[in-house]
Amino acid sequence: MSNLITDRVAFFLKDFPPFSFLGKEELDQLSVSITVQYFKKNQVIFSQGDENKGFCFVLRQGHVKLTQVQSGESSLVDQCEPGDVFGVRSILSSNPYVMSAIASEESLIYAIPKAIFQKNLDTHQRFALFFASGYAAGQAVVLGGQQGAGLSIDVTEENKLEYSKRIISCEPETSIQEAAAIMTRERVGSIIITEKNDLALGIITDSDLRRRVVAQGLDLNTQVRKIMSSPVATVAPEITVTEVQMLMIQQGIHHLLVTEDGTLATKALGVISDHDILISRLNHPSALLKAIKQSNEVNKWAEVRNKAEEMLKTYLGQEVSVALVAGLISRINDLIIQKAIAQSVERLDLHEVDFCWVSLGSEGREEQLLRTDQDNAIVFADTEDNEMIQKKLLELAGEVNEVLMSCGFEKCPADIMARNPKWCQPLSVWKDYFSDWIFTPDPKAVMHSTIFFDFRNVFGSKKLTEELTDFLFDQIQKSGTFLNHLARNATQNPPPLSFFKHLVVERSGEHAHEFDIKKRGMMPLVDAARVLALQHQVRGMNSTLDRFKALQRLEPKYADLMREAAQAYEIMMRYRAKSGLEHTDSGRFIEISKLNKLEKQIIKNAFQPVKELQEILEVRFNLAYFQ
Repeated sequence: MSNLITDRVAFFLKDFPPFSFLGKEELDQLSVSITVQYFKKNQVIFSQGDENKGFCFVLRQGHVKLTQVQSGESSLVDQCEPGDVFGVRSILSSNPYVMSAIASEESLIYAIPKAIFQKNLDTHQRFALFFASGYAAGQAVVLGGQQGAGLSIDVTEENKLEYSKRIISCEPETSIQEAAAIMTRERVGSIIITEKNDLALGIITDSDLRRRVVAQGLDLNTQVRKIMSSPVATVAPEITVTEVQMLMIQQGIHHLLVTEDGTLATKALGVISDHDILISRLNHPSALLKAIKQSNEVNKWAEVRNKAEEMLKTYLGQEVSVALVAGLISRINDLIIQKAIAQSVERLDLHEVDFCWVSLGSEGREEQLLRTDQDNAIVFADTEDNEMIQKKLLELAGEVNEVLMSCGFEKCPADIMARNPKWCQPLSVWKDYFSDWIFTPDPKAVMHSTIFFDFRNVFGSKKLTEELTDFLFDQIQKSGTFLNHLARNATQNPPPLSFFKHLVVERSGEHAHEFDIKKRGMMPLVDAARVLALQHQVRGMNSTLDRFKALQRLEPKYADLMREAAQAYEIMMRYRAKSGLEHTDSGRFIEISKLNKLEKQIIKNAFQPVKELQEILEVRFNLAYFQ
């Protein structure tokens, strides 16, 4: 490859993660090894089931569709635009391709040899974290794997299609600039060009604006009739997901117009985008939430929660963002709790009692992907008869804790549950608890702080939790040294790598030769994020991932580190959840012997942010001199 072409490749790649993480020398070395490949419209780049070609691919120009055949049906999995990376999963696993890649228009592609790609994974932490954390756009990490397996509550609904009923339109004489403004204002990716009789003449999409206007330098005052795609592809309302997918693939289009009879001669009813297809094929979690809402039987809630576990397994296989999955799982868990409490409130006639149910620990942080033990408590408003109110709420708590156990959540070994009288108290007592832990921070108090200070209101009076939050931050400010104690606790588990950079495993007992990913990997990140969030008085944000996101803004000097810490935590959450699903347990202990070389390297790379965060805490809180 000539120096000129190499320079052009490097110049293009430097603007796209993860290549933007490489230094000039590394980027030049990678660019020299790249092969430029040209594909005609509808030409296959690789097919599902083919052996890996020894390359991963970066789209330089054009458009690529990723499709997958299951049960004889072809599904649209993802789409790639310039700068996107694809074919990575196969090169990492050394397995055949699990989907097909097809150029939906003339395309130029950079093919990166496996050896140089692997070298950058091994030597550049941020490069490896980018792929490992599941954010490589176009890599099919978002929707790869077994499409929708095990998710359907009602199989008959599986092939029904939901689409936007909003018709955003303009006349053919409208200027390009005005049409783009309408699309921006209405937050849509397409606009229909209509005649005065409301029949469709054509369509303009975001892609059209990029390819036909911006790329061509076209005058923005040009009428939209000059750039619209015409005629518009139309379908009838009864069309299925599978039929739409096949039509889009065959015609290389991203949008379809739904009309009354499926032709341009009748009124438009809505627009189908390829995004709608992706959502439809996921058997959306809204079906699970709806099933809980419509049932008042605990056994039905338990059944739905089992299906949520299947959803988790599917989404992890598809490498959906862990933050998104954790949010979905928490929403399902919360709804079960809310339904259970509402039933008890009705049965025990507690409508007039001012209280709130709070989730603690990992559920308080909305990070409980697996059904581990439950941590919860009740806060109620002080009255003249706190003892009588507590007695009634303890009865409610007993019923709710039992419901959660019926749905697969084990009781807390330390009995940190709302049914324990110690954790069902009026606001004044909770303030005393918090004050004692902050001003007398012995090891047990610090341990309680790490559990209870991540409290989250799930049901009831928000005013109570808001007042408790205000009190918490006020007491921390007054204490002077509490955060030093919390920081010291956050540095007790250093990165678990031996002198020879091997992962430190348990030496004896039931989990001998296994790696404790919770204690040695996840908790140091959780604890560090909590300390820094409390120091910056970050409110209403318990999630470790959200805390690190906020810290990117609050700690601009360490913004990259905070971003990498979030990625590292997501990686560990994913590995723990996969291990738990495989062994039907908490997933805490990972069998290192079952990980391949790349997976081991990914986990090792994830510990670098832990080391750097702990070094920051050591200096900031003077831990070398703090007793």
